[in-house]
Amino acid sequence: MSEVLCFDVYGSTHNQHSIVDEIAAVTGLPTDLAADLSRLWVDHQIGYSMEVSLMGAYEDWYELTVRSLRYALEYYGVEPTEEIVETLMAAYEHLEPYEDLSHFGRLREAGHDLYILSDGTPEMLRTLAGNTGFDAYVDGIASVDEAGVYKPHPDAYRTIEDHVDRPLEECTMVATHTFDVAGASAAGMETALVNRFDVPPTRLGHEPGLVVDSYAELADELS
Repeated sequence: MSEVLCFDVYGSTHNQHSIVDEIAAVTGLPTDLAADLSRLWVDHQIGYSMEVSLMGAYEDWYELTVRSLRYALEYYGVEPTEEIVETLMAAYEHLEPYEDLSHFGRLREAGHDLYILSDGTPEMLRTLAGNTGFDAYVDGIASVDEAGVYKPHPDAYRTIEDHVDRPLEECTMVATHTFDVAGASAAGMETALVNRFDVPPTRLGHEPGLVVDSYAELADELS
């Protein structure tokens, strides 16, 4: 049976740390510190998204990405000038896919419908998908921007229902973040965890329905 597969993007299909060289070049930091800055940037980006959701003070992903970038730059002693911020935000539009995109083609050939379901704004997601060729494999984009709240809030996942002709329970969330998979499961979705980093399962329950170590293995399982 064909499935509606919903893919998280940032940190799942695309590597947020693939622009470490750009961070090093624009900040003058050595590569190891640029990598640390990248990790801090992403950690605060996710943290801010959960904070504004809990506070009922939604700001879109672009704004939170800029805020978390400015924080990370200041933490490492780099003045967050407009030039640096604009350069790195432009690089963020070209994050590299973790794997060869042909695996998503195999999923489509197997009859599955592929959608993005992400914290990113629609414009950010369209741009990244277009820049990396991912747009050739997806049938549509659902953004939490439509709900005004971030994952793992249940309403964030329900945005997909406005894009497909199936109920949430017949859609599968595919992600690398364990909190994302747990949130999708709690909302009623089927789930698949791409556990490329071999992390232990969440201790909050909501075990994934399928665990694979790559999109290649996911395509093997679902083709």
